[in-house]
Amino acid sequence: MTSSTAQPWIDLDVPASELRLDPTLTCGQAFRWKVTGNSEWTCALWDHVIDLKQTQSSVQYRVLGQLPAARANVEDVLRDYFQLHIKFDALCDVWAQTDPDFAQLRKTHAGVRTLRQPVVETLLVFIASSNNNIKRITMLADKLCQHYGQSIATEKGIFHTFPTLQRLNEDPDIEGTLSQLGFGYRAKYYAKTVNMLCSSHEDPEVFLLGLRTAPLDTARAELLKLSGVGPKVADCVCLMALDKSDAVPVDTHIWQVAQRRYVGRVLDPKEGPEMLKLLSQDHRDKAVALARQLRASKTPTTKTYEAAQQLFIHLFGDFAGWAQGLLFSGDLGQEPKKKSNPAPSKRKTTQSLPPVNERKMRLRSSVKD
Repeated sequence: MTSSTAQPWIDLDVPASELRLDPTLTCGQAFRWKVTGNSEWTCALWDHVIDLKQTQSSVQYRVLGQLPAARANVEDVLRDYFQLHIKFDALCDVWAQTDPDFAQLRKTHAGVRTLRQPVVETLLVFIASSNNNIKRITMLADKLCQHYGQSIATEKGIFHTFPTLQRLNEDPDIEGTLSQLGFGYRAKYYAKTVNMLCSSHEDPEVFLLGLRTAPLDTARAELLKLSGVGPKVADCVCLMALDKSDAVPVDTHIWQVAQRRYVGRVLDPKEGPEMLKLLSQDHRDKAVALARQLRASKTPTTKTYEAAQQLFIHLFGDFAGWAQGLLFSGDLGQEPKKKSNPAPSKRKTTQSLPPVNERKMRLRSSVKD
């Protein structure tokens, strides 16, 4: 076990309108940050135990501890992790041209950012997310780290790093170990995925990181080869770890958001043309066709999940995944008047989604430094 002394607080100098820790770290993206004080969050991120503090005007950080070999610049790591080069306010300006409700969402849910997380952690944690809840996903992630990760002692307690794929592969009976730790049927998914990646690639993490430069459909197809990875998990990994900002993870909730917020408006004779005014005629026609497909569906299916995903991409372009994340977090408090349609009892989790219609976002240069 490594023991360290806490360093002084350093200000990231990022306004609250661009980053708020509470909604960003609790909206189902990250599962290992712990509340350790008043507006303070702590996590073993890569080789450091990092403490974050939300102030009225900014976010501060400090290093509570680190492994002996740790060399990364922590501020650079955090700026990359929170993708602070992308301007949240500028994105909301663009989205509001399509959906004026984003003008209100930017006020009520300011600073809800999509994270750029470690790829191995994102993949393995989201394999545990299917048919699960945040509390249990967090518990399983903690058990994985406690059993296989490296421990770092700090003034706030002991924290564990996320294990590498090579470390997991050293366990000759990883399925049995994870079964004992409470992973249930998911234990075999981990065993197969770890074995597949480690036997096929000299450095499996380098292979996964290489998917950051691959097209979305290519990255998704590679992830779908892995055990326990269906379309939603693949899209979560693409969005939150592989730089695919237009990846839109779709579940029953997001399908309902598409139905409730956009289908009727896109098809409305007056509101539709205004909502679609920035799209090319081809994309307008496709958005209308997708809305009609969704309106004709009474219950969510694999095809209508995909239609909802494509509708978000047509409406919000290159950062459709970020827009979906903000809607998921806020949704303006709107709830369906009737009981939600049940999810289908069976879904082919290995089916590839259709190719993404690539559309460069308007004013893309305005959202990056």
